[in-house]
Amino acid sequence: MNSFPGPFRKKIKIKKAISIVLFCLPVFFFFSVLSRCKSANKEPDDLSKEWIAPPEARKLRHAFDNIDVAAKKGMEIYVVQCSSCHGVNGYGDGGMAQGQVQKPANFHSERIKKESMGELFWKINTGRGIMPSFKSSFTDEQRWFLAAYVKNLSFSNEVVVPPRALRPDIRVEHLMNVGPVAVRILQNPVSGDLYYTTFDGDVFRITNLNSGHPDSVKILTAADHGIGRLQGAVWNKNTLFLCGNIDLNNKKGTSGRMVRFEFGKGDVPKMSVVFTTPEYPANKTIYDHGWNALAVSPDGKYIFVNSGARTDHGEIQDDGGLYPNVRDNALTSKIFRFPIDAKDLVLPMDTATLKADGFLYAEGVRNAFDMAFDGSGNLFAVVNSSDYDFPEDMFWIRQHHHYGFPWIMGGVENPQQFPGWKPDPATDSFINPSSHAWRAHYYSDDSTFPKIPQGLRFSAGVQNLGPDANEYRGHSGKVLDGDQTGVAVSTFTPHSSPLGLFFDTKNTLSDEFRGDGFVIRYSLGRNEALMHPFTSEGSDLLHLDMTYNPGMDNFTMHTTRIVDGFQQPTDAVLVGNIAYVIEYGGMGGHIWKVIFPSKTGAGHKSSSKKN
Repeated sequence: MNSFPGPFRKKIKIKKAISIVLFCLPVFFFFSVLSRCKSANKEPDDLSKEWIAPPEARKLRHAFDNIDVAAKKGMEIYVVQCSSCHGVNGYGDGGMAQGQVQKPANFHSERIKKESMGELFWKINTGRGIMPSFKSSFTDEQRWFLAAYVKNLSFSNEVVVPPRALRPDIRVEHLMNVGPVAVRILQNPVSGDLYYTTFDGDVFRITNLNSGHPDSVKILTAADHGIGRLQGAVWNKNTLFLCGNIDLNNKKGTSGRMVRFEFGKGDVPKMSVVFTTPEYPANKTIYDHGWNALAVSPDGKYIFVNSGARTDHGEIQDDGGLYPNVRDNALTSKIFRFPIDAKDLVLPMDTATLKADGFLYAEGVRNAFDMAFDGSGNLFAVVNSSDYDFPEDMFWIRQHHHYGFPWIMGGVENPQQFPGWKPDPATDSFINPSSHAWRAHYYSDDSTFPKIPQGLRFSAGVQNLGPDANEYRGHSGKVLDGDQTGVAVSTFTPHSSPLGLFFDTKNTLSDEFRGDGFVIRYSLGRNEALMHPFTSEGSDLLHLDMTYNPGMDNFTMHTTRIVDGFQQPTDAVLVGNIAYVIEYGGMGGHIWKVIFPSKTGAGHKSSSKKN
């Protein structure tokens, strides 16, 4: 096994944890926290009837002198206990809402607006289905604080605060509002048009881009391509590729699917299927990894796709016994490569066959939500780690390489693989007690955890030299800053959720940025439970100044925050000297223009290595 730099060379030695205070805001979609919701393994109550508080609840009264002060105190409770299900702004669109049979309440609905504070207080005390009772968790006063905040929230409107450029030579401008659950933004290289896609299968073309009044028109839906959970999209010339997953067996199972649409002179594009997969057990992490990131090779001969892990850290996920002893499989936690003209493939549930056919490109990648080629033809992927305090990875993706999952993530060895490990937040500070994995009992003394295959070597992540995004948790349990310790982190601060990756492949930016990489991070920073006590990390755009190190046969990079203050950003695309960043949004998000200084001279400063 390859060695890893800094504090991650040795096996983890669990030490007594420090006390952690969790004041937080959970996140999105793809990477974060289970609130006080009951375990996702528990079936919800019968929800056929509307949840109505008894008449006496309406008569309950608080004892506040100042309702605004009470609501402010209630917000501190809400962001920790409620926002992962009900959403940051109370629209029922939190990360935990994805895939739930019982949908969290939308506090802006007319039904909630008509409820009194007493009725809200009663429901907070009582609980229903996956929503627990908070009667034993908080005092009467605290529960009234929460009721006051929810009541105020139901009549509030979201205030759009623009992201903030951290350099005077970068500008941020609002382009347009977009529909709910936006996932990808991409450009047709032939027409120059921008498009965006949504998680539930819609594809939009942006019209009147430079008019000052851009708009969008829906061109495809899930009914057109058959992908119920659409997470991947890319153009190759005038052909649009889409990929994602199909729900099966009452969402207990899933299958992967990729299609292409060839846009010609007619109004109706021609669709063909690239591949489908057999059914396998559905993802049991908070967010649906599935088939997502797409990238086309610079020569246009191949299309690459990621299939994320269905587990948090390689544990058994049997869906209540329906799929006994199932962990990840031949079709998950891997990156695949297909000929650009491949059609009607049925991928087998067999690793050896996938390798022999040349489709399986790289293994041991937990969830590469985005991939991109640099100007030298190197393929990179940003990877989300598990709920354990592993750093987030960025990998240089090479054929036949294995990147460590489930045995190593972020340069840290997974303690689940060591017999006799007793997971406990009181003794293991890498376990956040607010995490979904802990609350859902995904950690255990697992004597059947698979051993590392003999002779298998792991490729390390790109090493981040800072100054930003390089905090990590040391063996002592303390959160450390790589700038102060001199440690290179593999690759980003834990739980900061790097999603959108792009490179200046056409060398259009100014000398400082020319040819470099950039990544957006979804995390809500200190407002996210899993991010505490890591500081001010996420919801930002990072500049990646990368250098190839021959001795390591890998890249190092200096990472700098250049824009922050996004709200759930999921993807970005560079067009000329403008990066278009799209936000997920539950009821709707935004597209922002990040305007870079354009090139002032010739040449390419990047020292990246060609394959």
